[in-house]
Amino acid sequence: MDANGRDALALERGENGRFVKADIFDHPVSFAIDEVTSVDTPLEALTASLNKYGVVNLEYMSSLVDMDESTLTENLAGHIYYNPLVSSYEVKDRFIAGNVVAKADNVRAWISHEEERIKDFPGYDGVEPFIALSKDSLKALEDARPRRIEFDELDFNFGERWIPTGIYSAYMSYLFHTDVKIAYSSSMDEYSAEASRKNMTIWEEFCVRGYYRTYDGMSLLKHALHNTVPDIKKSAGKDENGNDIKVPDNEAIQLANTKIDEIRNGFSEWLEAQSPEFKEKLVDLYNDKFNCFVRPQYDGSHQTFPDLNMKLLGDRYGIHSIYQSQKDCIWMLKQNGGGVCDHEVGTGKTLIMCIAAHEMKRLGLAHKPMIIGLKANVAEIAMTYQSAYPNARILFADEKSFKADNRVAFFNKIKNNDYDCVIMSHDQFGKIPQSPEMQQQILQAELDTVEENLEVLKQQGHDVSRGMLKGLIKRKENLTAKIATIQYQMEQNKDAVVDFKQMGIDHIFVDESHQFKNLIFNTRHDRVAGLGNSEGSQRALNLLYAIRTIQERTGKDLGATFLSGTTISNSLTELYLLFKYLRPNELERQDIRCFDV
Repeated sequence: MDANGRDALALERGENGRFVKADIFDHPVSFAIDEVTSVDTPLEALTASLNKYGVVNLEYMSSLVDMDESTLTENLAGHIYYNPLVSSYEVKDRFIAGNVVAKADNVRAWISHEEERIKDFPGYDGVEPFIALSKDSLKALEDARPRRIEFDELDFNFGERWIPTGIYSAYMSYLFHTDVKIAYSSSMDEYSAEASRKNMTIWEEFCVRGYYRTYDGMSLLKHALHNTVPDIKKSAGKDENGNDIKVPDNEAIQLANTKIDEIRNGFSEWLEAQSPEFKEKLVDLYNDKFNCFVRPQYDGSHQTFPDLNMKLLGDRYGIHSIYQSQKDCIWMLKQNGGGVCDHEVGTGKTLIMCIAAHEMKRLGLAHKPMIIGLKANVAEIAMTYQSAYPNARILFADEKSFKADNRVAFFNKIKNNDYDCVIMSHDQFGKIPQSPEMQQQILQAELDTVEENLEVLKQQGHDVSRGMLKGLIKRKENLTAKIATIQYQMEQNKDAVVDFKQMGIDHIFVDESHQFKNLIFNTRHDRVAGLGNSEGSQRALNLLYAIRTIQERTGKDLGATFLSGTTISNSLTELYLLFKYLRPNELERQDIRCFDV
């Protein structure tokens, strides 16, 4: 539907004083469509392949070095590895990187499956050579595993979600001298505890008596598991209506905190007294889950950046070469499909963005990248890109383009044409309509988490502060209203305007990304210094919508590159939100479903 004729007007564009058909008539505009001819060594052939394709292309490499693929792979042993999970070779700094434990488990499972499959039919389909190659790759992964962190090096905090609840149950049964069962609900991020028979340890030793109620050992245990403290009140007299004036009972709160600390601190001492076999299993669990990552050493020195005009960069900006740090960062972004460029001011982040965006487009890693930056800098970014790549087709959003009368036409221009890069300011990006379906999906997920937290707090009854409860109720009301508004807009504005999802943008470079660190998140805690504003800002939420749209399309994490000299400045919240933007699947793998975990 094009009731207003806006889409039809965007099917042409002005060039040199005349109108020409939009690119959409010639080829797909949301997806992709000068050369070394010979080298002397296999390593040079590998460099050429990585430079041209971004991957190990044996057929292309063989044509360059006049060597068959088998001889070529033998000469490149230690530089490339066969990955049976993708049925191709990968360069070392891509294969021996990331979660090597999970990768080794998957390769080991593939080998076992294939050996079992052909055990009665050797040579049936020629898979044996690939099994042998995979075994070599498996050994390389096992050798690269990070140094094992031993028991004495670990800090075990009572209530950590990765520790099995059976261990907590055993400890509390020992401490309370009765059978205690502890369970954990991951969907609600809540522990529950039950004693088969309460005793004097629960009723007296670990008990705090407040003015209005008694907090026995089981009540304090739940607070110890969630790392909270009960909000104990006392009466400070009567008001004019005869009702109690309730104020915090600081003495009782301090006593409760002391007993909760006794429960939490005793856990490490109890673990220390367990058998060596018990400790080994716990340490294995930790290392497999967390100490499993190998940080790759990105060496981008092989890149030559075809089409990059160093002469023009030198004439205009005095740039006569690309720093090694810039090359390494660009190679990292190409290998991973995005990431974080945490470089100080003056180290060349602008050129990193421009070259990385162009390289992603050239290699087909992205088909229509976008760069967004501060209003004061965005024109300079566009000029740098044009200087680096004079023949590139860049769409720069100037102020005239984003006037209310021209905005819809500009959005259609993005949608209908195959630009090498779209460049605009943060503020302009915030005016792009986001996919209503994605907005609804994200806000509903936030609402579900709020409702789970509310349920947890209600089950704790009077143990929680009224302020915390009222804050979550208000949060629920706001989210419900937002979802209702989006639902109404979806019904009223079908096909009315192009949204981000329809534009075909598949990678976003966010310059000065710290401007977007105020993202919505859920927590049951309040009045915690440095926690930040959990409501977040609309600017940050819009960016999350866009990044999730890209991640949903690709089925992978990242899809964006954050560039800043202060990616994380002063709080753990910022680190969590960085992962929330870029690595939602990895957070899910580690069972980190909310900030409190």
